[in-house]
Amino acid sequence: MSRKSERLVNLTIALLATKRYLTKSEIFSTVAGYSGDAEAKDRMFERDKDDLRSLGIKIELGTFDPLFEDEAGYRIKPENYEIQLKSLNPRQLSLLSQAAQLFREAAIGEAAQSGLRKLKSIGIESDIDAIETSNFSAPAIPEQLPDLIEAVSERRRVRFEYLNQELTSTVRNLEPYRLSNSSGHWYLTGRDLDIDEIRTFRLDRFGSQVSLTSSSNAFEPDLSRVQESEAANKAAVQVAQIKVRKGRGNALRKGGQVTELDSEWDLLEIEYFSHNTILQQTLWLGVDAEIVAPEDLRNELISRLQEVISIHG
Repeated sequence: MSRKSERLVNLTIALLATKRYLTKSEIFSTVAGYSGDAEAKDRMFERDKDDLRSLGIKIELGTFDPLFEDEAGYRIKPENYEIQLKSLNPRQLSLLSQAAQLFREAAIGEAAQSGLRKLKSIGIESDIDAIETSNFSAPAIPEQLPDLIEAVSERRRVRFEYLNQELTSTVRNLEPYRLSNSSGHWYLTGRDLDIDEIRTFRLDRFGSQVSLTSSSNAFEPDLSRVQESEAANKAAVQVAQIKVRKGRGNALRKGGQVTELDSEWDLLEIEYFSHNTILQQTLWLGVDAEIVAPEDLRNELISRLQEVISIHG
């Protein structure tokens, strides 16, 4: 990573993590990479702002108290720092994934941590731990994705091995209709030729490379059946209410509606299809999460916990 790129990453981290607006002087004294006299630092900062804005990063300008003429400061609101993936092509996604890895490394690197410690030393608290990693990371690019993009765009049938929920590997033959990304996971939707039904598959459960088994334009996507399948899936959606301790459960929070209960707990309302998935996510959080409703899901969670206790004492 070049010095300029490292400075841009460290600036982004500082502006994301701050709980209030940072003045230029505070930025220059805490973010690694700004050197020279005041005029040189100011020129560097103006160029850095332009570079970040050209990348679609919204930098907010404000003051500590709008009733007084305080010095203007800068910050990046985490909710405005969401990566939009729909318009990116496969090459851009691949480059973005590499950049995200650099960002993650930089976020825990000495320069970034030193900057946050300096902010704290002058009385500016940061909430870097509360910033969801998903805000600045691209989902991992499955190795099958390029072949599947070709298959979908050229309407070519595919064959692949797939691990189902019971972790049993089966060979699937599919007419691939579309690819999508949701909550960091890639999905392939199409007509399963062996059972003549519309199915959706998660790419991280593929157990093999993808084989293209037909020439181009071998089928016409039956989008009406896809819509019917989606409608049926939507009808099967259930809603869980889960208490989650503040600052915990970012993966759950991303997909749910959050209501503050008190100074320690939030209540999440989350749509889910699979009992197993929502139970695993809740169990992973341990004492930091509690299912409130529905009752059958709560009872199943209690049953699993009792089973663990009986086995392990």
